[in-house]
Amino acid sequence: MSLEVSFAASKGTHLQSVLDYNQDQVPGPGDVQARRPYPNYGSFTSIVNRGNSDYESGQVKFEKQAGHGLYFLSSFTWGKAYDDQAEICCAGPPPNSWDVPSEMGLADFNQTLHWVFSYDYLLPFGSGQKYGAGVNPVLNQIIGGWHFGGIYYLGSGFPFSPSAGYDSSNTGTNGSVRPDQILADANLPRSKRSINLWFNPDAYQDPQARVPDVTTTYAFGNAGRNTLIGPDTNNFDFSLRKTFPIRESKNVEFRFEAFNALNHPSFSQPDNDIQDTPAGPDGVGGITSTAGPNRDLQLALKFNF
Repeated sequence: MSLEVSFAASKGTHLQSVLDYNQDQVPGPGDVQARRPYPNYGSFTSIVNRGNSDYESGQVKFEKQAGHGLYFLSSFTWGKAYDDQAEICCAGPPPNSWDVPSEMGLADFNQTLHWVFSYDYLLPFGSGQKYGAGVNPVLNQIIGGWHFGGIYYLGSGFPFSPSAGYDSSNTGTNGSVRPDQILADANLPRSKRSINLWFNPDAYQDPQARVPDVTTTYAFGNAGRNTLIGPDTNNFDFSLRKTFPIRESKNVEFRFEAFNALNHPSFSQPDNDIQDTPAGPDGVGGITSTAGPNRDLQLALKFNF
């Protein structure tokens, strides 16, 4: 057996990201088009090398080499990944292309806790095994040589951002504008989370201008990016397999596999638009779909020659 404990970190600078340099710089009323830096053009996306990322993690790996019919590998990671924009493949410009530093937050792919346990076990039946002494060749073909294996995966939820659902800044943004946050933490305690209400919508309000003596509501929200945490992932796959020898160079392999064997649902992210009231199953904070398949069983028979 072996135990490995490590610390891993990385820093990214000048990463590719996308910005809209034709977005109006100052929230306010009036025709957006006339206030753009290039009023003869609409929004456009520019690919720039100004993104930043940071990753730090503690990792533990425990492995047992094959012996007495058993092999297993257990890997656990506790870490945080931060960036100021998602990959250019998967996101548009930020709400305010003129204030990228305020976008620094948990990366979309961040999973703070991540554990994977995989194993393969040769069942102790048949010739040469604990429960197989004196077994005749025919019975040995039936009960011997079966392998039971699987992968068990647990992971904490991925982060997501609250959304105001409209361009509250009136700057022509192509990004998803966030609301104002009026409570310290919108994440509900684990014991109170449900698919009917995953986070506390009362922690947010429509964006409000924070300039003295100004009554306009044209503003970007102050809620941070990716401050909400979505549902966990809990998945167990297993297989039962055996190889039946025919001749020296020929055999038949049988496999039975169960994906998501416990039929544990992996829920998708909840509705994050605070405009979708009332809060609940069909409104803000509610979850209406799953992110992974239900239990899936399959049989396979393969002839190797």
